[in-house]
Amino acid sequence: MIESYLIEGVLSSLFDLLKKKVVTTPSDRAKFDFLIKGEDDKKIAIEVKGQNITLKTIHNIENVISNYKDISEFYLITPEKPESKQLKAFENVFKDSKTKVHWLGINQYLLNQNLDLELTDDIRNSLLNLQVAALTSKYDLYSKSHIGSDLGYDKLAENLKQNIKNVNQGKIDKSDVRFGLRRQFSDKTISQLENDSKKISEFLNFGDKYNDAIIILTDIKNFSTLVSASDPEELNELMSKYYTNARELVFKYGGVLDKFIGDAVLAIFNYPEKDKVNYKKATQFCAELILMGENLLGDFQKKLDQEIETGTRVGIASGPIYALNIGKEDFEVTFIGDKINFAARLEKNCVVNGILMSNRFYHKLDDSDSEFIQSFKLSEIKIDPKDAKGQTGVTTAWQVEKDQMEIIIE
Repeated sequence: MIESYLIEGVLSSLFDLLKKKVVTTPSDRAKFDFLIKGEDDKKIAIEVKGQNITLKTIHNIENVISNYKDISEFYLITPEKPESKQLKAFENVFKDSKTKVHWLGINQYLLNQNLDLELTDDIRNSLLNLQVAALTSKYDLYSKSHIGSDLGYDKLAENLKQNIKNVNQGKIDKSDVRFGLRRQFSDKTISQLENDSKKISEFLNFGDKYNDAIIILTDIKNFSTLVSASDPEELNELMSKYYTNARELVFKYGGVLDKFIGDAVLAIFNYPEKDKVNYKKATQFCAELILMGENLLGDFQKKLDQEIETGTRVGIASGPIYALNIGKEDFEVTFIGDKINFAARLEKNCVVNGILMSNRFYHKLDDSDSEFIQSFKLSEIKIDPKDAKGQTGVTTAWQVEKDQMEIIIE
């Protein structure tokens, strides 16, 4: 059976390339895997699920869609097409819906996209070929002066079709070392790299001290309690959507995803290239992640028998780190340094659905964009050494409260 995360990855690459994605709110991100542009710029919602769809899941989807007035179509996409009994139940739930709905297997959906896809019985390999073609097209477009945003849909689709043929004919090397970085780096960053391991290592500064990195560590409060109180299927759906959205937000704001640690997200900004605007982008990433998490966790809480205090806490620090390649065949980047531990201490002392900035990061942000930092409220706090393991003296930090998040991302 094809994993749903593979389908999500392929569709994400496809929609990004063809510029079909709609700018979504944190609430939208919590409800659907994708919102894309259809004909006449109408919104189409897409949700990717595993094959074992229950009637309860269908009713949950119908409940979400009924609260939207501007979605013209909805697609439920699963690894295989539904059995007739499943499809009948699905259609029955939506019989009074004003939104046009479809339940398709991924194979069916791709065949409807008019991209000259040569799908084989080995659908998993076909999906991987499609993703390689989409990524190759994005690398090509990003590496040119006009960038993909200047090209219309027809030219983008034409470029993709050609690369699909090239992949199927073996003209594109699927062992390209850059493909291994796509889990952690945005396509825009990868497009700057050559298919040369030595040059990539130099660009990513492996083994050397890298100054002025921005380190962000997030955590969901009382996550273990949520796990104990929840249905395993619903918990899996929650975290799948949380991880997918968190990764997209890291890339949206120009960061690098180090790793997910349970419910925690460790992301690095202002690396591998430095730019003053990254301090603002990192702050906006934190705010949008908090709002996305608030929506996701709020919906999830409604399904539980008990009320559990939860939300996202974010610690953000600035300073030196070391980047290491711990991969074997593919590149896999991880980071070490005292500032990562410091970001973790800040997160533990942060209020729920808030951001706690280190004093150094605060002043870097102020120096880079004083107008931005003056647009929202924050307060100076002092952290006792006993509450910040590894710190020998009182720590100065800056707390941003939940009510400032919308202002930050405007």
